[in-house]
Amino acid sequence: MVQRTTTRWTANRMLALALGIIFTVLSLIGFFTPPENSTGVQAVFGIFDVDRNHNIFYLLTGLLGIAAAFTGQARLFNRVFGIIYLLLGLLGLIPALYFPAGTYGTDNGLFLGFTHINAGDHILHLITGVVAIVVGFFLKDSTRTQAG
Repeated sequence: MVQRTTTRWTANRMLALALGIIFTVLSLIGFFTPPENSTGVQAVFGIFDVDRNHNIFYLLTGLLGIAAAFTGQARLFNRVFGIIYLLLGLLGLIPALYFPAGTYGTDNGLFLGFTHINAGDHILHLITGVVAIVVGFFLKDSTRTQAG
């Protein structure tokens, strides 16, 4: 009996591709959503506060996810993505990390002085981070088939 390992559409690969597509689409929509005010903040689907920096970050994340799905690096992508986005989601819950205060309506400022993030973004980052960590660290990459 010969055991052969092949790389097919595993859970890691499918998740990397799905995350890549989702974040690329969110970034592209963000680039074409008109700003709500003079600070350049857009409300994608009325849920996610984004700006130019946020859109560029999502675009890079999305393109890396798509590339990882087709270059055999999906598991590594899911692990790194999961850790980064889970940390973003958790750190986003700390009010002291938003500065300068009052740059957009009644918000507390820019997250780490870099970009606008709101509760919708925190939820997205926490959920996608946890899912990517579970898939990246706990599911296998390849399928095994037995040839007789």
